[in-house]
Amino acid sequence: MLTHLAMAASAAFAVIATNLDNLAVMVALLLTSNRPRVLGGYLMAQAIVLGAALAIAEGAEEAMPGWTGYLGLVPLSLGLIGVWRQWRGVGDGDMPVSAGGTLLASTVLFLGLSTDSLAVMAPLLADTVPVLRVTATLGAGLAVLALGLLGLSLARGAEASGGWISKLEKLGPYAMIAVGLYVLANSGTDAI
Repeated sequence: MLTHLAMAASAAFAVIATNLDNLAVMVALLLTSNRPRVLGGYLMAQAIVLGAALAIAEGAEEAMPGWTGYLGLVPLSLGLIGVWRQWRGVGDGDMPVSAGGTLLASTVLFLGLSTDSLAVMAPLLADTVPVLRVTATLGAGLAVLALGLLGLSLARGAEASGGWISKLEKLGPYAMIAVGLYVLANSGTDAI
Protein backbone atom coordinates (compact mmCIF):
# COMPACT_ATOMS: atom_id res chain seq x y z
CA MET A 1 0.00 0.00 0.00
CA LEU A 2 2.79 2.40 0.90
CA THR A 3 4.55 1.59 -2.37
CA HIS A 4 1.40 2.48 -4.31
CA LEU A 5 0.99 5.77 -2.47
CA ALA A 6 4.65 6.66 -3.00
CA MET A 7 4.42 5.83 -6.72
CA ALA A 8 1.23 7.89 -7.14
CA ALA A 9 2.84 10.79 -5.26
CA SER A 10 6.02 10.56 -7.38
CA ALA A 11 4.05 10.64 -10.63
CA ALA A 12 1.87 13.48 -9.34
CA PHE A 13 4.94 15.50 -8.36
CA ALA A 14 6.52 14.88 -11.78
CA VAL A 15 3.36 16.07 -13.55
CA ILE A 16 3.00 19.15 -11.36
CA ALA A 17 6.65 20.16 -11.66
CA THR A 18 6.62 19.80 -15.45
CA ASN A 19 3.25 21.52 -15.89
CA LEU A 20 3.90 24.81 -14.12
CA ASP A 21 4.45 26.44 -17.50
CA ASN A 22 1.07 25.07 -18.58
CA LEU A 23 -0.46 26.49 -15.39
CA ALA A 24 0.91 29.96 -16.07
CA VAL A 25 -0.31 29.92 -19.68
CA MET A 26 -3.64 28.46 -18.61
CA VAL A 27 -4.22 31.29 -16.12
CA ALA A 28 -3.35 33.90 -18.75
CA LEU A 29 -5.69 32.29 -21.29
CA LEU A 30 -8.48 31.82 -18.78
CA LEU A 31 -8.34 35.56 -18.17
CA THR A 32 -8.57 36.44 -21.87
CA SER A 33 -10.27 33.56 -23.70
CA ASN A 34 -13.19 31.17 -23.53
CA ARG A 35 -12.73 29.28 -20.24
CA PRO A 36 -14.31 25.95 -21.27
CA ARG A 37 -12.16 25.81 -24.41
CA VAL A 38 -8.96 26.64 -22.54
CA LEU A 39 -9.62 24.15 -19.75
CA GLY A 40 -10.81 21.53 -22.24
CA GLY A 41 -7.67 22.02 -24.33
CA TYR A 42 -5.48 21.64 -21.26
CA LEU A 43 -7.25 18.46 -20.13
CA MET A 44 -7.23 16.95 -23.63
CA ALA A 45 -3.53 17.67 -24.05
CA GLN A 46 -2.69 16.10 -20.70
CA ALA A 47 -4.81 13.02 -21.47
CA ILE A 48 -2.92 12.64 -24.77
CA VAL A 49 0.44 13.04 -23.01
CA LEU A 50 -0.39 10.49 -20.29
CA GLY A 51 -1.80 8.07 -22.86
CA ALA A 52 1.29 8.43 -25.03
CA ALA A 53 3.58 7.99 -22.02
CA LEU A 54 1.74 4.81 -21.06
CA ALA A 55 1.89 3.50 -24.64
CA ILE A 56 5.62 4.26 -24.84
CA ALA A 57 6.16 2.54 -21.49
CA GLU A 58 4.30 -0.58 -22.64
CA GLY A 59 6.18 -0.62 -25.94
CA ALA A 60 9.56 -0.07 -24.29
CA GLU A 61 9.02 -3.02 -21.99
CA GLU A 62 8.33 -5.25 -25.01
CA ALA A 63 10.98 -3.78 -27.32
CA MET A 64 13.92 -3.55 -24.94
CA PRO A 65 13.50 -5.59 -21.77
CA GLY A 66 16.31 -4.94 -19.34
CA TRP A 67 17.19 -1.63 -20.95
CA THR A 68 14.21 0.51 -19.97
CA GLY A 69 16.14 2.02 -17.05
CA TYR A 70 18.34 3.83 -19.53
CA LEU A 71 15.32 5.84 -20.65
CA GLY A 72 16.09 7.87 -17.51
CA LEU A 73 18.84 9.54 -19.53
CA VAL A 74 16.14 11.46 -21.46
CA PRO A 75 14.65 13.45 -18.54
CA LEU A 76 18.06 13.66 -16.85
CA SER A 77 19.60 15.25 -19.96
CA LEU A 78 16.66 17.60 -20.53
CA GLY A 79 16.72 18.59 -16.86
CA LEU A 80 20.44 19.33 -16.93
CA ILE A 81 19.96 21.41 -20.08
CA GLY A 82 17.10 23.26 -18.37
CA VAL A 83 19.20 24.02 -15.29
CA TRP A 84 22.08 25.18 -17.49
CA ARG A 85 19.70 27.45 -19.45
CA GLN A 86 18.36 28.90 -16.19
CA TRP A 87 21.85 29.66 -14.93
CA ARG A 88 22.73 31.29 -18.23
CA GLY A 89 19.44 33.24 -18.34
CA VAL A 90 18.47 31.72 -21.70
CA GLY A 91 14.76 31.54 -22.52
CA ASP A 92 13.45 33.89 -19.83
CA GLY A 93 10.20 35.51 -20.82
CA ASP A 94 9.55 33.37 -23.90
CA MET A 95 6.27 31.90 -22.71
CA PRO A 96 3.48 32.01 -25.28
CA VAL A 97 0.20 33.47 -24.09
CA SER A 98 -2.06 33.31 -27.12
CA ALA A 99 -3.84 30.19 -28.30
CA GLY A 100 -6.66 31.59 -30.34
CA GLY A 101 -10.22 30.81 -29.41
CA THR A 102 -10.67 27.19 -30.42
CA LEU A 103 -10.44 23.98 -28.46
CA LEU A 104 -8.01 22.60 -31.03
CA ALA A 105 -5.71 25.63 -30.74
CA SER A 106 -5.67 25.34 -26.94
CA THR A 107 -4.97 21.62 -27.13
CA VAL A 108 -2.10 22.11 -29.56
CA LEU A 109 -0.61 24.88 -27.43
CA PHE A 110 -0.74 22.75 -24.28
CA LEU A 111 0.66 19.75 -26.16
CA GLY A 112 3.61 21.88 -27.22
CA LEU A 113 4.19 22.91 -23.62
CA SER A 114 3.91 19.31 -22.40
CA THR A 115 6.87 17.68 -24.12
CA ASP A 116 8.74 17.81 -20.82
CA SER A 117 5.90 15.93 -19.13
CA LEU A 118 6.07 13.23 -21.79
CA ALA A 119 9.86 13.06 -21.47
CA VAL A 120 9.49 12.49 -17.72
CA MET A 121 6.43 10.25 -17.56
CA ALA A 122 7.35 7.79 -20.34
CA PRO A 123 10.63 6.66 -18.71
CA LEU A 124 9.08 6.73 -15.24
CA LEU A 125 6.24 4.46 -16.36
CA ALA A 126 8.50 2.25 -18.51
CA ASP A 127 10.78 1.53 -15.56
CA THR A 128 7.88 0.61 -13.27
CA VAL A 129 6.14 -2.72 -12.75
CA PRO A 130 2.77 -2.86 -14.57
CA VAL A 131 0.58 -2.76 -11.46
CA LEU A 132 2.38 0.38 -10.27
CA ARG A 133 2.04 1.93 -13.75
CA VAL A 134 -1.70 2.07 -13.17
CA THR A 135 -1.14 3.67 -9.77
CA ALA A 136 1.32 6.19 -11.23
CA THR A 137 -1.07 7.06 -14.07
CA LEU A 138 -3.90 7.61 -11.58
CA GLY A 139 -1.65 9.84 -9.45
CA ALA A 140 -0.63 11.81 -12.53
CA GLY A 141 -4.26 12.13 -13.62
CA LEU A 142 -5.27 13.49 -10.23
CA ALA A 143 -2.42 16.01 -10.43
CA VAL A 144 -3.65 17.13 -13.87
CA LEU A 145 -7.16 17.68 -12.49
CA ALA A 146 -5.78 19.52 -9.46
CA LEU A 147 -3.75 21.83 -11.72
CA GLY A 148 -6.85 22.52 -13.82
CA LEU A 149 -8.82 23.47 -10.71
CA LEU A 150 -5.91 25.57 -9.44
CA GLY A 151 -5.77 27.36 -12.79
CA LEU A 152 -9.46 28.19 -12.57
CA SER A 153 -9.04 29.44 -8.99
CA LEU A 154 -6.05 31.59 -9.90
CA ALA A 155 -7.87 33.05 -12.88
CA ARG A 156 -10.78 33.99 -10.63
CA GLY A 157 -8.41 35.74 -8.25
CA ALA A 158 -5.89 37.00 -10.81
CA GLU A 159 -4.48 39.66 -8.53
CA ALA A 160 -3.54 36.95 -6.00
CA SER A 161 -1.60 34.89 -8.54
CA GLY A 162 1.10 37.54 -9.07
CA GLY A 163 4.42 36.34 -10.40
CA TRP A 164 4.95 33.33 -8.15
CA ILE A 165 3.92 30.83 -10.84
CA SER A 166 6.85 31.79 -13.05
CA LYS A 167 9.19 31.33 -10.08
CA LEU A 168 7.83 27.84 -9.39
CA GLU A 169 8.29 26.96 -13.06
CA LYS A 170 12.04 26.99 -12.45
CA LEU A 171 11.62 23.75 -10.45
CA GLY A 172 10.75 21.78 -13.62
CA PRO A 173 14.33 20.96 -14.68
CA TYR A 174 15.18 19.79 -11.16
CA ALA A 175 12.16 17.47 -11.17
CA MET A 176 13.31 16.09 -14.52
CA ILE A 177 16.77 15.43 -13.08
CA ALA A 178 15.27 13.70 -10.03
CA VAL A 179 13.02 11.48 -12.16
CA GLY A 180 15.89 10.69 -14.53
CA LEU A 181 18.10 9.62 -11.63
CA TYR A 182 15.25 7.60 -10.12
CA VAL A 183 14.66 5.77 -13.39
CA LEU A 184 18.39 5.09 -13.79
CA ALA A 185 18.59 3.75 -10.22
CA ASN A 186 17.64 0.15 -9.69
CA SER A 187 14.71 0.50 -7.30
CA GLY A 188 12.02 -1.84 -6.00
CA THR A 189 9.45 -0.45 -8.45
CA ASP A 190 11.48 -1.40 -11.53
CA ALA A 191 9.87 -3.62 -14.11
CA ILE A 192 13.06 -5.64 -14.54
